Amino acid sequence: MTPVILVERREGDGKSLLDEMRELAEAAGYRVVGVVTQVRAPDPRYNIGSGKVKELAQLIKETGARKVIFFNELKPHQAYNLMKELKVEVIDRFDLILEIFAMRAGSREAKLQIELARLRRELSFARERLRLAKMGELHGYMGGGEYAIDVYYKHVRRRISKIEDELAKLRALKGARWERRSIEGGLFYAAITGYTGAGKTTLFRALTGFSGYVDGKPFATLSTKLRRIDLNGKPLVVSDTVGFIDSLPPQLLDAFYTTLGEVVLADLILLVYDASEDLSEVERKLTASLSTLLSLGISKTRILAVANKMDLLADKYALDKKLEVARSLGLHVVPVSALTGLGLDALKRKMLEMLPNYASAWIKVSSVDAVEKLKRQGFVRDVKEREGYLEALVEGREEWVRRMVERGDGSDACSGLKAGA
Repeated sequence: MTPVILVERREGDGKSLLDEMRELAEAAGYRVVGVVTQVRAPDPRYNIGSGKVKELAQLIKETGARKVIFFNELKPHQAYNLMKELKVEVIDRFDLILEIFAMRAGSREAKLQIELARLRRELSFARERLRLAKMGELHGYMGGGEYAIDVYYKHVRRRISKIEDELAKLRALKGARWERRSIEGGLFYAAITGYTGAGKTTLFRALTGFSGYVDGKPFATLSTKLRRIDLNGKPLVVSDTVGFIDSLPPQLLDAFYTTLGEVVLADLILLVYDASEDLSEVERKLTASLSTLLSLGISKTRILAVANKMDLLADKYALDKKLEVARSLGLHVVPVSALTGLGLDALKRKMLEMLPNYASAWIKVSSVDAVEKLKRQGFVRDVKEREGYLEALVEGREEWVRRMVERGDGSDACSGLKAGA
């Protein structure tokens, strides 16, 4: 494991997030061998003061650290100045999160999104290196009046353009699927999200029976998983989505456009938070997660807070204080333990209460195949054989049931019946 030193500069009474940084670094496969902190306004040359840079250089010698990771976002010239002084690689939290994303990305789309975010970041650094090269601070002049970094800059621009084109095609396909889902689908969707490490995938597994591995590390879920479940007799599709983190760079939100799209389009969002943490941490993480959702245009009326890990709380008073945090933000909240199953029945009841009304109707269908098609799109509660035809009792979104009533199973032989609530 590569030894690293973490650096955090904060102003005034700002809360330290070094513990969270350590978790991120360890999730990326690093071994933290030192920490440097400073309380001051940002230094334009190094981000931290020059005295702290000397202290950091000494710590690198003592620990053998091969990389320095800043919590603060570094400007290209700051990163260059630091690497020149420290003689080791210097990255910031943005780069660190990208590294974790790259390790965990599974789908082609996720990999492209991560590469795009990395290259856009690299482009700004390439501009700075090109500027320095032209000032004579970097070597690399080539024949024909070009610098090596200039050639690389053009290569990055071309690669970015190519990825953007490919992602546009993938997003168009995804958009078409979303549109088809909204038109043809009869099921409601619930998306599980929340701060990274809150237990989202554990809750997904508890609700759906998903048997995938849960490692509990930051950003374990990058690609959306979907499962259809029966929620107290009602059909529902549940999705497990990417987690949030405090001060998540906007570029990363944009990078995961399609993953977040599942959250934006969901009928109900389960906002999971770790109720076993200190009250200040609960407030910080829940506020950060809610702020991200609101920035995506999601109304609080579609959000149900889920206070997870209630089994780790010592008493009811401690739990009540953690629940009050969600209520003070204008959210409904249900306490659960996704690991033990405690509170899941109450959660399911509340989910049904917050979902839009289901509609149901008997529909005349022409064949068994037509019944199977209805089962894929919505929920078939009962099938009866009449004189030469079948009737199916379907249940789902009101607009979908209405369309099914109007057209039956979509064949010419079918006629519709009037929908009921």
